[in-house]
Amino acid sequence: MAWLALAFFLVPIVEVAFLLLGELWAHLRFKRAPDGKFTRLIVQVTTTGREQDRVNEIIRKVRSYWEDAVNPLTMPLEVWVVNEPGQGDTYPEATRVVTVPADFKCRASYKARALEYARRLRSTAGLNTADLKILFLDDDVEPTKAYVATAFAADYDLCQGITAPRVQYGQGPFKHVVLSHLDDLRTLACMFYCSLTQGVLQKPIYVHGEGLCVTGQTEDKVTWDYPVIASEDLVFGENAAHQGLSWGWFHEYIQITSPWTWKAFLAQRRRWLWGNLHAIFHRDVLPLGFAVAKAFHYLLGTVTFTASSIGIYLILSGAVTVSDTFYLAFWLAFVAWLGAFALSGWINSGAEGTRLDKRIQQTVLAVLLCPVTCVVAIGVLLLSLVMGDPKKFVTIAKTAATAANGDGQSP
Repeated sequence: MAWLALAFFLVPIVEVAFLLLGELWAHLRFKRAPDGKFTRLIVQVTTTGREQDRVNEIIRKVRSYWEDAVNPLTMPLEVWVVNEPGQGDTYPEATRVVTVPADFKCRASYKARALEYARRLRSTAGLNTADLKILFLDDDVEPTKAYVATAFAADYDLCQGITAPRVQYGQGPFKHVVLSHLDDLRTLACMFYCSLTQGVLQKPIYVHGEGLCVTGQTEDKVTWDYPVIASEDLVFGENAAHQGLSWGWFHEYIQITSPWTWKAFLAQRRRWLWGNLHAIFHRDVLPLGFAVAKAFHYLLGTVTFTASSIGIYLILSGAVTVSDTFYLAFWLAFVAWLGAFALSGWINSGAEGTRLDKRIQQTVLAVLLCPVTCVVAIGVLLLSLVMGDPKKFVTIAKTAATAANGDGQSP
């Protein structure tokens, strides 16, 4: 039993192997469509309506890629904003603003309900075709130009790249510096597991709504209409794979915003956990095989942390004597673990215009904070379990301004 605990020290080496395999696939096997296969792009931002200024910033940023004097994007573009009624929000540079009627009903709730309403509008308008691409953004998400171009060109029914908390990553106040680095794990999960399961295996274990790109035909076939409150992205992506639709993963960045308060951080993680658990335990939401794989991954993460902690105690207390070979493997795994966080810090600090010294500073900080990052991740998971299902979709503030105004959690 002691050696079983020690074996979990080697998980970082396995995860780095996943990363290398996924990156090789993305660079050598990723398929780009021939010219003309995809003819138009809809970029859709889904919002409650409380982040008007940020959404307008995102729209302007996206449109700037078509206005680039040196190397503009050229595919026909529409920008849709899907919002809820009653907020008084306006989006003058959007092609279309879709306000979900208060009386619209389907099996889905909250964000999934809004996505389903927009899907039905597209279907009615004949925008459910294989030559149309739809890039989904949340109201805190800013894709790079390379992300948009690669997602559009990807010769797959669904695809996505790497989530990177680059928006004000590592910037104050102090709690946001720490919260930014807690999201280093999100980037690592994309690189370890999304690269392998979405790209190589085409059986995703993670799917993030930020930057998910699908064809109109795919959206119409899979739909968003499942009895869910949260985790609509996971449910959509895994049901698409279950239906035999093709998945692709690529190494470009979708730039997200970390929570601004601890309360918001907990609310976000609690929503994700219970949305995933609901999907795992309901067969009208997730197929059994995908549910088992997701449950196993949750269990693996918790057991790895616990077993590794026990292993450290056994070695330091002298209860177990290990060989020189094991020590070598342990140090290799330790270096791999630290190196992975350094890579995440380097990527996440890579927003356009960031100075080299700032990137180095945040990379070092990511390594120094990695024990805290891992401990907090497990602690928040357990606390979310104890607190129970929130039974509603809780949104969080996406900017420092809205967080300061007390809009940290809004149903």
